[in-house]
Amino acid sequence: MARAQDARQSETRQSETRQSDTRQRILAIAADLFARQGYTGTSIADIARELGTTTAALYYHFPSKSAILGGLLAVPLTAYTRLLDGLDSDDPTPADLLGAIADITSDARGIAVILDRDPAALAMIDEQLPRSSRELTEQTLAALAGPDPDRAALIRANAALAVVKAATMTAVQLSGGPLTMADRAEVLAAALRVLNP
Repeated sequence: MARAQDARQSETRQSETRQSDTRQRILAIAADLFARQGYTGTSIADIARELGTTTAALYYHFPSKSAILGGLLAVPLTAYTRLLDGLDSDDPTPADLLGAIADITSDARGIAVILDRDPAALAMIDEQLPRSSRELTEQTLAALAGPDPDRAALIRANAALAVVKAATMTAVQLSGGPLTMADRAEVLAAALRVLNP
């Protein structure tokens, strides 16, 4: 009896692992297709074809194309939510704030191309966040510029934000993988030099 129960539990774990692997493959294929063709220009049939399965089988794992995009955005959305919570409850230092943005940019490196190319994907993020991406950017810039900023402080805050995003993407492209600690430190130093010349 115990052996039969152990066998059933083992089969269940194997089935869950296969399902998880398939979900990850779907997300990887969708990320590639969304980056190349755009979110709007990619169909469920395109994803299923790349996966080598039917659309019905794909719907077993994700009920819609927007659910697939939601799966791709889950980690960045969680990071953005933490960033928002920090902006709301703490008084983050510019280094903490810019470091968090570098981490989010690095973690969402594959998603960035999709968001840059397709307004529908960006709109989906805005629907899932408590504030729009525009409001998040404005709040981030206000925190970077400091209280009662003058024109120069606002320009430096915008420049520092642009530097951290662009430099992070460059570092990730140069290394071909996630942001290394050394590259993160260099990106952060460059952004802080722009913010505080």
